[in-house]
Amino acid sequence: MLAPDIARIVNQGELVVAMLSTDTPPFFYAEGGNLAGTDVDLARLVGSELGVPVRFDRSAKTYDGVVEAVAEGRADLGISRLARTLKRGQMVHFSNTYMKLSHALLINRVNFAAIAGEQPLPQVIRNFNGTLGVIAGSSWEEFGRRNFPKAKLVAYPTWADVVNAVKKGDVVAAYRDELEVLQILKKDPGLALTLRTVTFSDMESTLSLMVGVRDPTLLSFVNEVIAQRADKPTVNSLLKTLK
Repeated sequence: MLAPDIARIVNQGELVVAMLSTDTPPFFYAEGGNLAGTDVDLARLVGSELGVPVRFDRSAKTYDGVVEAVAEGRADLGISRLARTLKRGQMVHFSNTYMKLSHALLINRVNFAAIAGEQPLPQVIRNFNGTLGVIAGSSWEEFGRRNFPKAKLVAYPTWADVVNAVKKGDVVAAYRDELEVLQILKKDPGLALTLRTVTFSDMESTLSLMVGVRDPTLLSFVNEVIAQRADKPTVNSLLKTLK
């Protein structure tokens, strides 16, 4: 007695999981010819509980591309450090949150000073009207439009491109989650002379798995796997793995 969406996966003999093609440690990355990372572990846990192996489809070139693969039925699940957005909510179901990350900015000190003048930092940030670098096809485009409506968004193919743009002064700031932003200065403390970070305690990126709208039992099953998961990664635990 299996629900139709679960029976489909069992009968096909595998759980197809859409995942971004670009490695993003510590969430998902290739290591010694195999996939590793916290998102990979979670996807495999779902497959294990279903009693089938997981096949990762990494053909998606953008984060939104991962979501579209699920919406179109080319994958059973999507996971790639995916945040909930209103746009995605029109195509797929979100699982319960498996991790929360605060929003953050990586700021070019010189360019920021030029637009700030004598204004206090909080005021300038909340009314930010400079150029803001984001990853194309990611949740940060939507977050940027909503949270910084006066800013001029500049989309780049990868996070590395966004960071380079901030370093060179092509944009005033880069917008992403605290984990990625804090890593930049952690890896190269000398950059603190030209760059600074700002973390928001009142804005969070809630990470979820993406499930097709025709798969309600699978959604419920994934939520239960998340709830019963013994190992629940946190920002601090992930930062330690990146040392």
